[in-house]
Amino acid sequence: MRRHRWPLLLVLLALPLLGCTKGDECDTCESDSDCRDGLVCRNFLDDGGEVIDQRCASGIGRTQCRVR
Repeated sequence: MRRHRWPLLLVLLALPLLGCTKGDECDTCESDSDCRDGLVCRNFLDDGGEVIDQRCASGIGRTQCRVR
């Protein structure tokens, strides 16, 4: 069982690196140019209505992002 731990650990460590994309919906941004075509940089609010950060969104309707 111990020899299976290392590959599992490597996969778990690589997931954040593999999951990082530039400018996709819900990615953090500072301006519209940080987002891919069709997306704009908008303030995202917590449930209390306070700005938590800026993220790429479609700008059409509501966009919900899971934030850790």
